[in-house]
Amino acid sequence: MNEIRIGKGCGKSGMNDNPKTIPKNVNANVKTLRRLVSSERSLASFSLNFFQPCLIDAGPLGKDGFVGNFNRDNLKPYFIKPFLKLVMVTPVETAQASFDIIESIRKHIAQLKPLTPKRSLICIGDYPTKLFKETFAKKTGEAQPIFIQKSTKESPSDDPHDIVGIDPDVDTHFWFDIAAYLAKNDGYSARLASRIEGLHENIIFASLWEGLGSALLPVLISQFNTSNANSVALAMLPSKAQPSDAHFNALASIGMCASNNAAAVVLLDRDCVEDYVGVDRDGSRMKGNVIIDYLLGMMLAKETFTHELSELSRSFNVKLYSILAVTGASLKIYGSFKNILNAASLNPFLTFDLASASVLYVLVRVPLQLKEKLTRAKIELATATWSRKMPNIKSIYVTEPIYVDEANDRVDAIVFTGNFDLTELTTFFQKKSAEVKSETVKKGLIKEEEWEAIVKSLTTNR
Repeated sequence: MNEIRIGKGCGKSGMNDNPKTIPKNVNANVKTLRRLVSSERSLASFSLNFFQPCLIDAGPLGKDGFVGNFNRDNLKPYFIKPFLKLVMVTPVETAQASFDIIESIRKHIAQLKPLTPKRSLICIGDYPTKLFKETFAKKTGEAQPIFIQKSTKESPSDDPHDIVGIDPDVDTHFWFDIAAYLAKNDGYSARLASRIEGLHENIIFASLWEGLGSALLPVLISQFNTSNANSVALAMLPSKAQPSDAHFNALASIGMCASNNAAAVVLLDRDCVEDYVGVDRDGSRMKGNVIIDYLLGMMLAKETFTHELSELSRSFNVKLYSILAVTGASLKIYGSFKNILNAASLNPFLTFDLASASVLYVLVRVPLQLKEKLTRAKIELATATWSRKMPNIKSIYVTEPIYVDEANDRVDAIVFTGNFDLTELTTFFQKKSAEVKSETVKKGLIKEEEWEAIVKSLTTNR
């Protein structure tokens, strides 16, 4: 074995060394050893610091003796020889091969826990983006924020990481414009797919009157389904006052979503959202579309939300929902959870026949001090009693409440109502968009059969 013999101070020749030179030799030898990356290096440093006081010349005990009755020459074999034998003979191979920086980095990376978020909140279109962008981080928590919108003409290639921008020159007015762009542009489709890869639980918020939202919502639902990921979409429908092209886009999007077996789409009427008036948990007045912010906060706070609602949808083949909601309801004032549900039924976010619904999913946020009064079992019983006026109910799923440490008695409740009669909704949208549909078919922008398939998927949804 090749060895590095460092310095004197050991053996017969070592006994003749001048004690004054020993610390210098040892110091030099340890400095040499420090350049070697090994465990011996650390031991040598410690040993030097420990023994050096015994090697210095003279001291309080006199010139020739510094520990008991020992003088320098007597002490030297006891300390110097074992010290050098222990730490100063190091195999070259061991010293050089004890540290591999590439292997160390590889092991370190392997031990790191995955930091990529598994949940997301995706906003598609101008309306959702403007509504949430400034305060998005506060709402998402650990969820990954993703905005899908048009890039700006000033810097289309400089979109932030959380934005998947589309070319500013692309016409995004109609859903079929976006569909044609995606068919021709594999690069954008690949970029979008890479941004959602690995996301398992997803909430999507899209404005369906916009071409971007109406086209990409069914695309994302399909992609998440392919990757076995769960998704729940909040789809904002246009106001009755908006022009017919907005209803044309929305009807097409709902139909394409309904044709996907994995869809769990919550329909929200823009008029109902904008006209909302309520209170939040501290009793402050809440008005307009800020309610979307509030409700999304509850959905994100419940980590199992998307999984549970997706499972319910698959079990009962329910694809379209709407919601009833009440916020900041004082239990002392309302008296019971059943009365809170009665109040929620007065705040629908879509005009539909509640009695025709067959599936309910109930999400509740309750102060911790009311945990005994509003347990999951008690909420289930109150919901079952309240739903007796709904003859078609097949399933009621009450998830475990979100308990918050607050010194009030205010309760938030969201009732997701699924599989209701869509006849009134589809009739209105078809009538509203009939002229635009005829023009687009005449110009060859869409095919008559394609449109008929979209409408059929809605009429056969129940």
